[in-house]
Amino acid sequence: MPILSVIMGVYYRKDDLQPLRRSVESILAQAMVDLELIICDDGSTEEAQKCIDTYASRDSRIVIVRGIYSYRLPEKLNACLRLATGKWIGRMDDDDISHPERFQKQIGYLEGHPDINFVGCNVNLIQNEKIIGKKMFPEFPTVKDFYFVQPFIHPTLVFQKSILDAVNGYSEDRYCVLCEDYDLLLRLYAHGYRGANLQDTLFDYTISNTAKGSRKMSHRINEVVTRYRRFRDLKCLPHAWPYVIKPIVVGIIPEKILKSLKRWYY
Repeated sequence: MPILSVIMGVYYRKDDLQPLRRSVESILAQAMVDLELIICDDGSTEEAQKCIDTYASRDSRIVIVRGIYSYRLPEKLNACLRLATGKWIGRMDDDDISHPERFQKQIGYLEGHPDINFVGCNVNLIQNEKIIGKKMFPEFPTVKDFYFVQPFIHPTLVFQKSILDAVNGYSEDRYCVLCEDYDLLLRLYAHGYRGANLQDTLFDYTISNTAKGSRKMSHRINEVVTRYRRFRDLKCLPHAWPYVIKPIVVGIIPEKILKSLKRWYY
């Protein structure tokens, strides 16, 4: 039985398969070899499915899940979790790259810090296959670090499997669409679990070319509902009310003012 289960929800619709290949290969090339890669693939192109099947035929550590009939990420990740046998759960997306020492360092850290239940890391920001910058995160995020922006990158995380089981995995509520990570992490904090970020850069994170302000209003409303529910559970209201409505406000006010507000808060 592997010590680590890496879970990946795939809905790959691009013609260029290179990002998908690089992502899968970065997991198979990990210094920590005692792992399984569980891929839930529903809705991908035929070529992407063939690509994943080819890797699975070559490496017995790959497990493929199909037939859940959902394109949404929470359902895919929960399907992976139901099959996971590792003590640790690592996240991965289909267009990112994990550095070879990523899981070895993250699990080593968790084993040496039993008071920390999940861990992320700093990242290189990738756009059009080029590094355009780095993103640094607080080493020990508190609930207040969630007010303005999420202090973790979801696919960089490694969790104790037991804590995901304790909160029943990812919420499949419709209001968690595209903010399932925000919901999960705040539920973990509400249950008394804590996360950290390694200050090493162990991950290449792909950001889209889509403008920040172009997110659908329905997705912004989802995040407002999620923020309200989770901040309420954490007894952060009424102080956190301005941050509950932040997803809607951010699409209205100029970026310069938002940066000023963030400097004022911190």
